[in-house]
Amino acid sequence: MGDWWENQWLRRHATAAPFGILATALLLAFYLEKWQWHGRSSWELATAQVDMGAVLYAAAAMLAERGVRLMFWALDQRRKWRAKWRAEAIAEGHAEGIAQGIAEGRAEGVAEGRAVGIAEGRVAGQAEGRATGQAETQRRYDEWLARVSQEKGIPLDDLLPPEPTDC
Repeated sequence: MGDWWENQWLRRHATAAPFGILATALLLAFYLEKWQWHGRSSWELATAQVDMGAVLYAAAAMLAERGVRLMFWALDQRRKWRAKWRAEAIAEGHAEGIAQGIAEGRAEGVAEGRAVGIAEGRVAGQAEGRATGQAETQRRYDEWLARVSQEKGIPLDDLLPPEPTDC
């Protein structure tokens, strides 16, 4: 989570514990009095519940802190998995699609080059090959994302990167 969260835990708990124990003891007294407040007798009952309030507050604080850490861990894991899936998709389809597109573009470029000229045909063939390769790569990436979405049970929108926003 960060250095602050790790280094300041004792100070946070030492600061919050008296208030948490007070609130827990008052809630216990209120509960034991059948949700009625009877003045001085309720205060005396709350005083008697301080030990149990401390135990309950400590348990609740520990569960809350671990829950927050677990939530941030899960979000971090999700971010790592998405980055891994993107890298796999690029590795699977990108190189093959570009190579195929360049080969097709060269073949067409050579055929056109004979009619137009070798230099112009080569440039046109390379440009067309890149465009074909990029289109093929995008098609394979979309198919791969759809397959991963189905296999993992994750909605397709969660696999796609967020749209960039201009500030």
